[in-house]
Amino acid sequence: MRKYETIFIINPDLSDEDTRGLIERVRGIIQTLQGEILRIQEWGRKKLAYEVNKMSKGYFVLLHFIGTPSMLTELERNLRLMDAVLKYQTVRLDEKGERIAQMLSGEKAVGKGEKPESQTEKTLERSPQEEDTGKDVTHEKLPEATPATEEPGHDRGEGTDS
Repeated sequence: MRKYETIFIINPDLSDEDTRGLIERVRGIIQTLQGEILRIQEWGRKKLAYEVNKMSKGYFVLLHFIGTPSMLTELERNLRLMDAVLKYQTVRLDEKGERIAQMLSGEKAVGKGEKPESQTEKTLERSPQEEDTGKDVTHEKLPEATPATEEPGHDRGEGTDS
């Protein structure tokens, strides 16, 4: 069984009753197919980046669950057939992706004896000259380039006339 994250957008013109009914229907589909729902987050009505079916707003729902690939196929088939669902997208979560999702949602992402690693926690080394100019420069060693194997006498980028 794998962990998945599905976000789907519901028609914002539906009544609260119908919206709750649709979310319960999705929950029922997952439970019927022996999936396990980890979390459902209702983000509410939000503005869409672009119009979908002549609508500029949508009701967003984020769903985390555990299931099989065949269960996922059936869930997506049902979402596609529901007229009230404007869009949906499912992503398989691995351990690293799950930690990122937890960090983005504001939850504590520390496991057993682990410290969270993030780019903001690392300090950047700055020389006194850089501090005066206000430039942010990281000092990293770039990987060395490997020379291409070429025959002597041939220039790069030039074709041969055969």
